Amino acid sequence: MFTTPVALVRLSYLVNSIYAGVCSGYGVSVPQAQLMCVLKDQSRGMGEISTMLRLDKSSITGLVERIERRGYLVRAMSPIDRRAITVSLTAAGKELTDAFYADVSQRLADLAGQLPAEDSDHLTRAATLLVLAEDVPDVFGALIP
Repeated sequence: MFTTPVALVRLSYLVNSIYAGVCSGYGVSVPQAQLMCVLKDQSRGMGEISTMLRLDKSSITGLVERIERRGYLVRAMSPIDRRAITVSLTAAGKELTDAFYADVSQRLADLAGQLPAEDSDHLTRAATLLVLAEDVPDVFGALIP
């Protein structure tokens, strides 16, 4: 049996490996996919993206520029504050993000599906409690009430 830290680090490694493998299949980097998932359901400001992804604003700017050049997102002046920039997925970006999201979700569901149902439910509850306690932003979708 592993200790909790060893188990969590190895689980993190497994999840990150699955995520990175799916990213590769869609031709995007992990940070690009993370940004696109943050924008999956709504436009966001650069500051909000920086906070959610826990990256400095200059890193976000470069990341946004690279994805924008590929035609997956657009920047626009915020209608509320003309000094602020809002970032949104294009139709092509939304299509790619939805496909990527579904693929990652299915692979992770299949992974958890290897567990007995009761253990899978316990894993979901424990992970949810940790995510909420650490105030992890909605980087891959919001919690379902």
